[in-house]
Amino acid sequence: MGDLANQLNELKTLLSSCAGINSKWDKSSAYSMLLQLEEHSTTDPPLLKSLADSSHILLSSMANDISDDDEEIAAQALKCMGFMIYHPSIVTGISGDDVDMVLSSLQKVILATRIKVEIAFSLRSFTITYRRMVNGVWCISVQQFSAMSLNAHIDSLVRAIIHALDNPTGSLSTTFEAMQAVMKLVTQLPEKMRETSNLWAPPIYRRLVSADKREKCMSERCLLKLKSTICPPSKALSKAVILDVKRKLLPALEGLLNQGMKIQAMQAWGWFTRLIGPYAMKNRHLINQLLKSPEQTFSDSDPQVKIASQVLSVFVLFQILLVQI
Repeated sequence: MGDLANQLNELKTLLSSCAGINSKWDKSSAYSMLLQLEEHSTTDPPLLKSLADSSHILLSSMANDISDDDEEIAAQALKCMGFMIYHPSIVTGISGDDVDMVLSSLQKVILATRIKVEIAFSLRSFTITYRRMVNGVWCISVQQFSAMSLNAHIDSLVRAIIHALDNPTGSLSTTFEAMQAVMKLVTQLPEKMRETSNLWAPPIYRRLVSADKREKCMSERCLLKLKSTICPPSKALSKAVILDVKRKLLPALEGLLNQGMKIQAMQAWGWFTRLIGPYAMKNRHLINQLLKSPEQTFSDSDPQVKIASQVLSVFVLFQILLVQI
């Protein structure tokens, strides 16, 4: 333990006072070594306690370095931060001020990615810049902070996650981690997340009509896990879905049906109808248009499509009627 404790002390000094011509390389190497110590601490209680006792110094360095111009330093710092805010033995000793510092730095680094992408001309810099966003939302998805600590940051956290969900590259890894972050916050702050569901749910349910099967399946799994939070929908979420269906999703459903992707179209239709919920009765013209989708599959030559569409239609409409009662 003595050697490991000495290594940790040396790393703390290096990370907090790195200077000179080799500082960038030294700091990147220091974070790499720190990550190894963190991994080792899972089976070394004294080392884990030393990390917990050093949380203020380490997190202060990390919060600064995740925004470093050197992408390798930023990536390593984010990985180390993820461990610190995940492990219960460390999290319990993190002060409220340090929690605020960490969350603010994560929001900043995720939202700043758009600006960096605009000036990233080479393929390598473009890829690395998005790795920073992926690691940032990953940190949010693994953090173990209390609901009270998160509550003060929920609006900016949701804004950062939406930015990650809307990532213009269509990066599946970014989308996946952002959805994991949504699910994490829903378990920690269910009421707050329900209140903001009209903001974060659209980037998820819109992917149900994606031509990319992986993206579509990822979104559906996420919605299934969030179903108790978003169904029945809030009035704000229902309004958002209605606007989306009118502008984009109805034509997208038609496109799926025309391409022969009938089961996917019906699955998406089921979700859109659920998320409009009891407000469907106030938008009968739109519902009549939506009902044209299952009508096209009721008499399909494929028995699987025919049965699936009939069962899903009855089930979804029955759910809506139950909410109305």
